[in-house]
Amino acid sequence: MKLPVQLRTVSSPGRGLLRNSTLQTIHAQQGLSLIEIMIAMVVGLLLVGGMITVFAGSKRSAELNKTMAMIQENGRFALSSMVSDVRLAGFQGCTDSRIKARIRATLAPTSDFSLSNISSSLINADGSWAPAAPLNFVPPTTAGSPLPGTYALSVQFGSPETRQIQAMANVSTDVVIAGSDPAIVTTGDLALISNCQVADIFMVTNAANGVLKHAAVGNGGNNRLSAPYGQTSNERARIMRFEANIYYVGNTQRTNAAGEPVYALYRQSWPYDRPPVEMVEGVSNMKVRLGFRNPDGNSNLNYVSPEDSAAASGRVESVEIGILMQSFEQVAADTDNRAYLLAGTTLSPGSSSSSASTHYIADRSLRLAFGSTVSIRNRR
Repeated sequence: MKLPVQLRTVSSPGRGLLRNSTLQTIHAQQGLSLIEIMIAMVVGLLLVGGMITVFAGSKRSAELNKTMAMIQENGRFALSSMVSDVRLAGFQGCTDSRIKARIRATLAPTSDFSLSNISSSLINADGSWAPAAPLNFVPPTTAGSPLPGTYALSVQFGSPETRQIQAMANVSTDVVIAGSDPAIVTTGDLALISNCQVADIFMVTNAANGVLKHAAVGNGGNNRLSAPYGQTSNERARIMRFEANIYYVGNTQRTNAAGEPVYALYRQSWPYDRPPVEMVEGVSNMKVRLGFRNPDGNSNLNYVSPEDSAAASGRVESVEIGILMQSFEQVAADTDNRAYLLAGTTLSPGSSSSSASTHYIADRSLRLAFGSTVSIRNRR
């Protein structure tokens, strides 16, 4: 006879502990509450916002530094270009600058080199110049048209790159450049030749292999120069290109993102029938003063505005130049309300209707003023 089997459940002391531990683990893995998630999101957004702000600030600072560096570079280049020319004003080789070079070329930009080698003019609202624009120069009316209220600066000189010449048989013979490097002028150029006593400015009617012709056509109806240059070994006869440059602020006919006109420094070189060359963008104004030396021997220089120069005595021995540079776009955080001093003239903030003779347009453009006072070398 089989006995019934009795099943007995034996409890284990550790099973209760395991169950409690499992419940605790399940409870710990239930996740974050909604409030905790929202707090985490806010903190994360604050961190991201801070990073974006720092990045944007760094980027803006870098853009401002880059723009200011470009303004400084362009300003120095614009000013140095004019300064180097002013120092050479009136140069005619070894000939004393008080001796007037004879103007032989019919279309020369001067009728009296001793007076025209350095000059400046105010550009009036109607487009006229005071004093009048250089001889045979007609200001452009489209791209490169001069900005009223600013000044133009005209400089004329013989190039410092000179060449010796062979002795001329007479005043009508061709000018032959000595040496193996005759490339200094070409057909149609103006040339200046001097021998320390006299000087001539003539048109090169033909240039080939260092032989320069000065035919009657283009040279006042005859081909005679003032002297048979180079006949004596000690006269130091030299020939050079004649340079005539006019610097002024002109309208490029371009606009920036705000629709404002963009101005630049232009250079108009002889022959004046060629279009002017845009040298530096961002030159918004230029002022000039001329320093006259009194003829009575007084060592003091009298600086006057170009439009008042006709009443000044003596001759120009120094030039003061001031230019105002500005950024292409309005990149500053605040509106510029500073006053700028350019060659004795104060420019105050104004509007688009204000005259450039005394104001600039107050906006968020970056601006920087440059100035220099230059002594003319060829004044003896």
